[in-house]
Amino acid sequence: MRDTLLPAVPGPQVADDTLVLRVLDLALRIGEVQLATGAGAAVAHDTMLSIARTYGLPTCDVDIAFSTITMCCHRGNEAGPVTTMRNVRYRTQDYTRLADVDAIISEIVDREEPLSVEEAFTRLGTAVDGPHPYPRFVAGLARSLFAGAVAFLIGGGLLVAVLAALATGVIWTAARWLRKHGVPMFFQQMVGAAVVTLSATTLAWTGTLEDSPAFVIAAGIVVLLSGLSLVGLVQDAISGFPLTAAGRAVEVVLASAGLLVGVVVSIKLVATVLGTDAGAYAAVVPQSPAPSLHPISLLAAAAAGMLFALSAYAPWRSLPLAALAGAVAWAGYGLLGILGAGEVVAAALAAAALGLVAMVLPRSLGTPPLVLVIAGITPLLPGLTMYRGFSQLAYGGVAVGAVTILLALTFGLALAAGVSVGEQIGWPLQRLLRRVLPGETAEDRERDARRGRPRVF
Repeated sequence: MRDTLLPAVPGPQVADDTLVLRVLDLALRIGEVQLATGAGAAVAHDTMLSIARTYGLPTCDVDIAFSTITMCCHRGNEAGPVTTMRNVRYRTQDYTRLADVDAIISEIVDREEPLSVEEAFTRLGTAVDGPHPYPRFVAGLARSLFAGAVAFLIGGGLLVAVLAALATGVIWTAARWLRKHGVPMFFQQMVGAAVVTLSATTLAWTGTLEDSPAFVIAAGIVVLLSGLSLVGLVQDAISGFPLTAAGRAVEVVLASAGLLVGVVVSIKLVATVLGTDAGAYAAVVPQSPAPSLHPISLLAAAAAGMLFALSAYAPWRSLPLAALAGAVAWAGYGLLGILGAGEVVAAALAAAALGLVAMVLPRSLGTPPLVLVIAGITPLLPGLTMYRGFSQLAYGGVAVGAVTILLALTFGLALAAGVSVGEQIGWPLQRLLRRVLPGETAEDRERDARRGRPRVF
């Protein structure tokens, strides 16, 4: 029994000030971690309200505006409301912390006897301040190998994959240094794009790189795009958080503008320093190859999904599922392409299938759906199309370049919208499966009601 909790009624009984402040602070801190590690505003909103209800505060409001979270507890006519706020001061891809916080939420919301507030604070502090499950250099190496796998998927050979991995290692090191010194994301993206463009174009000019440098540059662009919250942007807009979606949109646009500046300036610099012959190498952008269902391609897609999850500090137990997600998403994309669907439609439907699978997977696996979805769709990001648009802008084709970049953005938005469609279908399907399959109890239904609607983002 929850003897220490207040009854869940908004009547004249006044909640204790200390309990209210402690519960609000706990809910705000958990919501902050969720937003900072990539979860959508709807997930954080529902989680915070569920925690407040569990601890006996049923009449609360939550307002999320990108980097600001405000929570208010109403206490009837006997006492004034209590309002508090926190800022989300950082953004990171750290799926171990996200999984640990999700486990804490389960022990608060899904149990008849929840964790005490003090124990929840202790567990949360351990999850946030604890060490990563593996050293930082492992995450950096995984991100580099992820770029190599992507380079292979978009049509590059073994040498292209190796060079993309080496360039990404330099980008990752430079980004860490810039981030540590407080350099804004715009300049981090610009430096990363410049590093990969200058190195690939110079190697092509010297003859070391026989293939087009576009494959190496496109793989680097995918790595740099992978840290953006494009899916969260679309999901927040759809789920009724326009301010948060607008904030994410500004973040994505500025980061993409940093890529544009880095690539275009680098192409101009190479042409000026090494001559127009060197600059001509950057203008050679092959067409995006048709996605292949060859076993090697599926293996590369699985490796890309697993390596991306590893680079984002995903828990060890989630890595096989991330590899499976990468292979499934690529297989769906390739199959739909063979059947005649356009690139954008194929990407959207593949992402929808992945979102649907992530929704119906049992929570007992201990892996947040977000980890699987991001690991699966990241190899599908349109790095080669994005670079083609940047190159066209660099050579004066403003109208053509703008259309190509718009196509790349449409491709990315299709991935995000597809995930949302999969979530919308998966939610009622998950409820239907739980009702049809034997073993569901009244306690299970009560727990689901306390938790609220399941979401990917």
